[in-house]
Amino acid sequence: MVAKHTILSNKDSKLIGKVIVKYGDIVTAGSLLKIFQKEYSDFAARNRIHQLKKNGWLVRVKQGLYVVVSDIASRSISNVSLLRIAQALNNKSYISMDYALNYYNMFDQYTKILVSITTTRTKQYEFQKIIFKFAKIANNYYFGFSKKRIEGKLVNIADLEKAIIDYLYLYKTSYVFSLILEKLTNYKNDFDFEKMQNYALRYNITIQRKVGFLLDAIGANSQKLFNKARQDNKGYSRFSKNSKKFNSKWRLYYDDRIIKQERASNR
Repeated sequence: MVAKHTILSNKDSKLIGKVIVKYGDIVTAGSLLKIFQKEYSDFAARNRIHQLKKNGWLVRVKQGLYVVVSDIASRSISNVSLLRIAQALNNKSYISMDYALNYYNMFDQYTKILVSITTTRTKQYEFQKIIFKFAKIANNYYFGFSKKRIEGKLVNIADLEKAIIDYLYLYKTSYVFSLILEKLTNYKNDFDFEKMQNYALRYNITIQRKVGFLLDAIGANSQKLFNKARQDNKGYSRFSKNSKKFNSKWRLYYDDRIIKQERASNR
């Protein structure tokens, strides 16, 4: 965002303050109008809002949605959480995968893609060089998240166990296999593996096999999943298209090189 140098009038400053008090610092165009129309005519209110956008006090996230710049000294929006912006972009969604793990202090860097799960439609937005991606899933897979309070606002964030399953469901690459195995190994005591099994049982046999195999790999209990998986001993599944090593217990092809690397790194 290019900083402007236009000073707010006392009137506009008070109106922006009222917007933040009533709606917060991520606000729709309609909410802005409700406040500004109390002091201006409809035409004048729209003109003032346009001018505030032009001067950098309102930063467009998408059509009809803005971040209000409340820090007059710096004109910065860096204090507005990306998680809150994601929730505002689609309130029928929850944040998962990389940014969910980051919230739980298991991912020590921010990636340029923030993935949220929704049942509405697949869509993405770009804001401040971050891609906000909304991945659509079936209604019966839309569970396993809770509301967390961030900067005074509630944001839907995946449970740790659901974030792992979302990775497995949406991505079928060796990188994801390696990432998940690393997190399960390094943060073993932070996961509820009983819950993870129960979540996986609500998915198809491929997800059940993958989760069961990973739990075995880190020495965690996988009995619930195995009891279910052995009832369906037809066919096989793959972690990725390049998986070549076969595990007969789970009827699953996996990447032997990744397993060996992970074991070696933990010796």
